[in-house]
This record gives sequence, C-alpha cells and structure tokens, in this order.
Amino acid sequence: MGLILTLALFFLVGTSLATLLIYDNGLVSMVWGDWVIETSVSFLLVSLVALFVVIYFTIRLVSNLWNAPKFWRKNRRLTQYKKAETALAKGMVALEYGDWRKAEKELIKSAKQSEEGLIHYLSAAKMAHNQKAYKRRDRYLAQAREHYIDEYLTIGLVEARLLAESEPEQARTILEALHEQEPENATVLMELAHILRRLKDWNALGELFPKLKKTCAINKAEQAELETQLLSGKLALINNRAELEHLWSQLSSERRLMPSVLAEYVEKSLGWGQEKGLTELIERAIKKQWDDRLVYQYGRISELSALERLKVAEKWLKAQKDNPVLLLTLGRLACAAQLWGRGQNYLKESLKIRPEVETFHALAKCYEAEGNENQAALVYKEAILKLEDTQKPAIR
Repeated sequence: MGLILTLALFFLVGTSLATLLIYDNGLVSMVWGDWVIETSVSFLLVSLVALFVVIYFTIRLVSNLWNAPKFWRKNRRLTQYKKAETALAKGMVALEYGDWRKAEKELIKSAKQSEEGLIHYLSAAKMAHNQKAYKRRDRYLAQAREHYIDEYLTIGLVEARLLAESEPEQARTILEALHEQEPENATVLMELAHILRRLKDWNALGELFPKLKKTCAINKAEQAELETQLLSGKLALINNRAELEHLWSQLSSERRLMPSVLAEYVEKSLGWGQEKGLTELIERAIKKQWDDRLVYQYGRISELSALERLKVAEKWLKAQKDNPVLLLTLGRLACAAQLWGRGQNYLKESLKIRPEVETFHALAKCYEAEGNENQAALVYKEAILKLEDTQKPAIR
C-alpha cells in the first residue's frame, strides 16, 4: 500500500512539472567569469537526474567491488554451515539406526565448520566409545577442549560418563576436579555420587551426601535409596564391634528397620556372636517390608526358642508360600526344634523350587541330627551330582 501511494505521488508531481514545462520551458543562465551558459529548465532538470543516476550507480559499483571478498567469505561460510547441518542430521539418523561407524564419520567430518561443533565432537566421541575405539574417542574430546575452552564442564561430564564403567577411578578424578570448580553444580554432584557408589567409597559419599540434599541434585526417592546404600556400605566396612554399636546407636528406629541396613548389622553381629535383640528387629522389619536376606538370617539365629521362631515364620507362608529362602529357614528352624519330618519336608520343597548346595547341606544335617546317617549320605551324594551337573560345559 505504501509503495502504491509513493508511486502515485511521484506520478502526480511528474505530471504537474511536465504540464508546466509544456507551457513554459523557462530559461536558466549560469555565469562563470567570461563564460555564460544558458539552457532551458527542462534540460537542466533532465541533466541533474541523469547525473544523479550516474553518480548513484558508480558509488554502488565501487561499494560492491570493495565488499566482494567479504561477501564471498560470508557466502562460503553459509555454505559450510549448511553442509555441517546436513552432516549432523545424517549422523543423528545413523545413530538412531545403530550405525555407530557411519554416525561417527558424518559427525566429525564437518565439526570444524559447524556452529554446533561441540555437539559434533562429543557425539563422535560417544560413537567411537561404543565401537571401543578409545584412541579416537580421546582425540575427539581433546579437539573439543581445544576449540571450546569455555565448555570444560560439559566436556568433562561427557568424558566422565564414558569412563564410568571401564575406568571409574579416572572418571572420579575428572568429576572431583569439576566439583572443585563448580561446587554447587547439581549435575556434577549427582554424577560424582554415582561414581562413588560404584566404587563403594562410602566415606567419601557420606561427606558428599549433605550437599546432594541441599542442592536437590537428586529427588527424594533417589535420596532415600542412596542413603540406604550409604548406611549399608558403612556398616559393611566396619571391622570393630564397638564401632558397629556406636554407628548403630546413632541411627533412628526407622533407619534401623531398613532391610539392607539391618541385614548388614545382623551379618556383623552374627559374625561376632552377638545375637541379642536380632530376632525382634528382623520380625519388625519383615512386618514393614519383605526381604529374603533378613529371612535367611532369621534361620541362622540361635537366640530364643527355635519353636517360637518357627511359629512366627510359618505365618509368613501365607504371602510367600513358594519362596525357597523362607522354606530353607523354616526347615532349619523345624530341625532345630527337633521336628524332623516337618523340617525335612520344608527343605525338600525348597530344593524343588531352587536347588542350592546350602539347602542340600541343611537337609543332610537334619537327617544326621535325627540319626539317619544313610539318608544323610544319599543327600550329600545328590548334592555332589547336582554340583557336577551345574559345572558341566554346555554342548553346542
């Protein structure tokens, strides 16, 4: 609309001037020293317009020639960007198809020309890692650091994740360095916690845990799981009874009933012959959450009457009737209470579900305690045959 109005205005002005010049061309005189130049107004106007056009196009020509190299470089750069984007798209497609070699090739060939070069280098490093081409992986990561110095955090996180399984100690070193530079970074804290858990360095993880909670690096469910593993790990590392009791006394009643935490405490206590209170703790924990390891340990405790514990454990059969661990515990408790037939039946049921050498041994011991040496010998023989069968190589 604006263009139409502008053209209409020019047309109107031009028409008006043309009409005036038809009636009177006018006279223009220019005196320069002894020179006198006379011409009509219409000729002067046409000459001025022609001069303006010549000057305008001359300036445009000179300007274009001056900027030609810059324009050529810009156009070349745009072409390179377009090719890099195409290569990135092809690489991502190859990645989706699981063709890591092709994906690596497409990603790295235009990494230097791409505006998203960091993505090219890091993705290519992942593809090389998947092919176990670790030298190429390290080269791509080094190139990323060389060209993108300010992106040290992203590059470090990717490298640590790639090294987590094969070289966890190296991954830990990288993450600890990043943590020193970015102590409040939630992603770094989370990755460092995962690698410490993999390395089972519970003391270091314990020092890091308050920061994880403060920065909300992990959600509440993950926090609870990590805290459980942390406490279990700390208990497993203790080699002193006094230290065990000291740590146990610091735990709340809720934490004491966490299955994995309680299982480690029970295991340590049984090793030192300290069984007082274990039966009650296990029974309370099982009421809250079923755990096979606690049930297994329940059958190893000699505290209190085996018959009383058998009565409690038999109530668990309603919900766990086909659980081989519970049947093993019931068999042990029944045999300890001298209920030979009931104990042997429980142990045989356990063997039907999952044959284990330990269950065979418990059954044989039950027969021996009953005085049936011949039957015990047959059970031992059956256990040996079962063990030999499991060790035979598969025929292909």
